[in-house]
Amino acid sequence: MAREYKDSGIEWIGQIPKEWEVARLKDIKANKPYAIVDGPFGSAISTNDYKDEGVPLVRIVNLVGKYLDNTSTMYISPELANTVSRSSFGLNDIIFAKTGATIGKCSINNSIEYGILSSSCVKISIADDMDNRYYYYLFSTDQFNQALRLACSGSTRDTINLTPFNTLPSVIPSLDEQQKIADYLEKVCGEVDEVVTLQETMIEELKAYKQSVITEAVTKGLNPNVPMRDSGIDWIGEIPEHWDVIKLGRIFSFQGGFAFKSDGYVAESNNQVIRIGNVKNNLLLLDNSPVYIDDNLAEIASNYKLNENCILFTMTGTKGKRDYFFTLLLKKEHLVKNLFLNQRVGCFIAKENVCPNYYNYLLKDNGILDCIFFYETGTANQGNLGIDSISRTLLQMPPYDEQRKIASYLDTKCSEIDSLIALKHTKIEELKEYKKSVIYEYVTGKKEVC
Repeated sequence: MAREYKDSGIEWIGQIPKEWEVARLKDIKANKPYAIVDGPFGSAISTNDYKDEGVPLVRIVNLVGKYLDNTSTMYISPELANTVSRSSFGLNDIIFAKTGATIGKCSINNSIEYGILSSSCVKISIADDMDNRYYYYLFSTDQFNQALRLACSGSTRDTINLTPFNTLPSVIPSLDEQQKIADYLEKVCGEVDEVVTLQETMIEELKAYKQSVITEAVTKGLNPNVPMRDSGIDWIGEIPEHWDVIKLGRIFSFQGGFAFKSDGYVAESNNQVIRIGNVKNNLLLLDNSPVYIDDNLAEIASNYKLNENCILFTMTGTKGKRDYFFTLLLKKEHLVKNLFLNQRVGCFIAKENVCPNYYNYLLKDNGILDCIFFYETGTANQGNLGIDSISRTLLQMPPYDEQRKIASYLDTKCSEIDSLIALKHTKIEELKEYKKSVIYEYVTGKKEVC
């Protein structure tokens, strides 16, 4: 017999089975005081209050999946917990991120008998005659999250306000159907998650394979049978017998950046300044906080205009973290605007009989980076690289024709691997969308568990 439906009166839910009830969040909460509460206001609990043991404190960082992640749990003293006991939570409660970009993200607490919410969290205790797993899946839908955000308040960023939160629309299937839906979704979502994990593992393996292909080609060449010799340089090791070793400064000229001032920037023009944040390994991020200069300043800074086939690199980052010296070969397709080099971004310009594409690959080799970062300077937090020490770095130097062949081979091979990685990413996105659609269709009764 075909299932009968009715209009729920809730825009994001639509039609529901005739026997389901329409409800509000406060209709599904436990019949006890403080079943829906948020964390203590403001600085009632600060980072100075964190302890190595005591009463668990749940924060947004703990909301990473269906169940609370306790690997980064902080604690507060029992005495402080007593002063904010209204903001406590217990087993089987569902905890939400209250504010910021992750607002609405939620997890079930299945491991902490008694804890305290941080100021960035909200909890709802689900009634005993309801299945909290079903409501977790309902609350995890994009549609519920959009409804929650519309009910949020805050002039600068979204924040859950408990008054509209209590009255957010929901539905109540029978407990038996809640359990059937939750059991089914746990099975299906678990299977999807396993496939996603497999795809992610394959992506990491492809990335590792790509790096091994690059390392082998730029340091050993393309002929596996070529006679080898000791280069005499620790970080280089053996090289093909006919290769040389040379200082970077002998094969590249260096161009430093212009000290553009922020008061010289304009809203937009055809002249963009390339800053540290625009350069990553093999990525030119022109849309990352772009800044522009007018034609007059562009004329003054004409010596700093960038050209095809130079290698950009960043010279400043975090001390000890190697989050800079990113290198990027500038290609024709990058020059959609006139690009000008800012200070702390450098540019290598290849001399005669030097293939910049080959060295764009080689400069990412860990052995070379070990040598370059050995000369890192700076303050306790900021790391800097100077062009003098970079220029002294010793590099492999194959014959020019071989440099070109290696670069061409790597362009082709890396493109093939990148295509496979892109397919894996596409598959992951398709699986995630499928999972979302399955959850929505079953928690709103569009499909029935047989």
